[in-house]
Amino acid sequence: MKRRLYALKHYTESGDLKAPAVLVYILLFLSRTWGLLIISAVSRQTGNELLSLFYPDKTHFYLGLSIGIFPLIIFLISGRRHAQDKWALTCWPICFYLLVISLVSDLALQLYYLTQTHFEYSVAASIQLVIVSWSFIFIVKSNQLKDSFRTVLQRN
Repeated sequence: MKRRLYALKHYTESGDLKAPAVLVYILLFLSRTWGLLIISAVSRQTGNELLSLFYPDKTHFYLGLSIGIFPLIIFLISGRRHAQDKWALTCWPICFYLLVISLVSDLALQLYYLTQTHFEYSVAASIQLVIVSWSFIFIVKSNQLKDSFRTVLQRN
């Protein structure tokens, strides 16, 4: 495998290749159900109404939570990786596959929702489908992102 070189601004002080900043936005998007759960838990009086507004069917809510687990794990490991924890450095390359699984699962879930509504147009569904599709294309095409998950320097 040929190793690509990037500008110095793409490396951390310890020499690891940084993931593109877009990854954070993709992870936030994939964990949006967890964000909604936190917001609804904070606003106790209107929390149930808020959840029922976005997720009328509780099954969809639980599916969203299950898809959002992997992005939360990636957030956790990415923070520890820069602290150079050995377990985080070992798990970091696996996170790429977790990310792909999350995106494929979210894309499948969006397509499932569309089949449930008989492909009736919805602005929210369209935006989510576009973001998931774009994120998937970005992850497949971005060499820096793939290299940042591959590159773990051996330390003495």
